[in-house]
Amino acid sequence: MSKEMRRDFDKMYGRILDLLDISVKTPVISALAQFWSSDLHCFELPNLDLVPTIEEYTRMTRLPIDDNVGVYYYRGRYVDERKIAKLIGLHPDQLKLEKRGAIQGLRKSFLEDHLEALAGRGSWHHFNKTLALTIYGLVLFPFAPNMVDHAAMNVFAQYETQGLNPVPAILADTLLTLEVCQKKNGGTLKCCTHLLYVWIITHMYACELRTLFPDPLRDFGRIKVKRQEAREWKKELADIQDNKIAWTCPWYSPYEVIVSCGDFSNVPLMGPRGCVAYTPSIALRQLKRTQVKPVEEQLGGAAWRNVQRKRDDELGKPRVSASQEYKEWRRARGVPEYVLREAPHAEGSSRSSDETLKTMASELERSRAQIKQLEEVEEAAEWEIDALKRQCKKKDEQIERLKIQDEGAYPSQARK
Repeated sequence: MSKEMRRDFDKMYGRILDLLDISVKTPVISALAQFWSSDLHCFELPNLDLVPTIEEYTRMTRLPIDDNVGVYYYRGRYVDERKIAKLIGLHPDQLKLEKRGAIQGLRKSFLEDHLEALAGRGSWHHFNKTLALTIYGLVLFPFAPNMVDHAAMNVFAQYETQGLNPVPAILADTLLTLEVCQKKNGGTLKCCTHLLYVWIITHMYACELRTLFPDPLRDFGRIKVKRQEAREWKKELADIQDNKIAWTCPWYSPYEVIVSCGDFSNVPLMGPRGCVAYTPSIALRQLKRTQVKPVEEQLGGAAWRNVQRKRDDELGKPRVSASQEYKEWRRARGVPEYVLREAPHAEGSSRSSDETLKTMASELERSRAQIKQLEEVEEAAEWEIDALKRQCKKKDEQIERLKIQDEGAYPSQARK
């Protein structure tokens, strides 16, 4: 995709298109999921605690949260399908929703056909919206295979029409599916595995890099990830020491940290399919702060109002560390020994879905290039036509002058 086209899409939707270039090694995610603690709402490894944060996910997606606008909020019902039809340039009668039990949505093949039709007509405004909707359903909020379900459409519509940030919803979806798989002792992870994969691999290996790593997704390819089975990844995760991990991702710059919302002492997250919470004090070390022991009240909750942030004057100067109280609390609670069990399947967008979307983006680039070439040819032809018209006009003027001269010459010859 050309820089201009990519810049236009990124400006509207953040870096979600970059996720199509991330090849997720699912055994990593399957192994990681087995360390999820439902009590603490974090990955409880034998030697350290980690959890994805809003600050890290907003940095990866380049979708910062604006308090004046807000974040996704489920209001008791999903978006009207007619609104979706209008957003992607279809008449309501043309929108073909499919039902799979209680799930309703748009088939991937239907959206692919619509993208092709839009590209053929040069309707790039609706093309970008349809491409973004497809990524929301197949990558950010995957649920039913090869389908963009109504829940994903709802998040997309709120962002498209109201600017409500989807990042807390992405994170909520991720933590909720980890909760479900933990309670079932297995299952399928239905969340944005692309972001979770980039997050954990960056924490594991970024400290080995000797070069700058300013862009979370576009520079991710610099990290070399070995091929291993889930059992081998689980052992590697279990063996990580707290001094052998990149606590702070190299692309994260400390500023404000979300510490609570309203009357809740933790950070509750609402997704399109439910609510969950994570505890900021456990994550502070990842945000270049001091990890502190959470209070009991911080281990639950669900709301997103009156967001409380803290800066350097309250948290102290950025420093990656854990407080002595936190270390003692971790030792006292006793970290369970994990026994290898059947790993949860990591389900995000399939590789074929990613390739399809990348193909659509490439076709968009080719189509726009062809149109630009035709416009240049047309412009050149119009210039030549104008030049010929000017030449013809000049010749006409010359002919008129010659006629006048001839009319003046003939009478004088007649008199002789």
